[in-house]
Amino acid sequence: MVVAAVGLAMLAPVYARLSGARVPATPITAAAMLDTARDSLLVTDKEYQGWKWFHVYCFRCHGIDAMGGTFAPNLRHSVSPQGTVTHDVFLQTVTNGRPTKGMPNWGALLDSTQIEELYAYVMARSQVRLAPGRPHRASDQ
Repeated sequence: MVVAAVGLAMLAPVYARLSGARVPATPITAAAMLDTARDSLLVTDKEYQGWKWFHVYCFRCHGIDAMGGTFAPNLRHSVSPQGTVTHDVFLQTVTNGRPTKGMPNWGALLDSTQIEELYAYVMARSQVRLAPGRPHRASDQ
């Protein structure tokens, strides 16, 4: 990723000149590009743990970044104000499953803290505070 960012940072002024665009006085550095990407992926420890649980248990059906998949809905919409899944419904659904719709019961594998972490992650995606991709914690920087 760093190599790609460095390459992009170096090629941006060249491309700009070739396309006739004005080149900024100060070129964008690779570090600045990484910082911009990192800011949109910065999450709390609780959201980060939720992302980890999501990628162990949920993404196969609900898709990467909770965008929905072939078998299950887009959770970003489901928990949004336009959706029908409240906090309590989310907890109950994850804990007990929805067997008639093919969703397993996760209560035997995830405790209430882990389910709350999942909810925090899905809410971060739903509120568009968290961009698609692998999130980072402030403690990782």
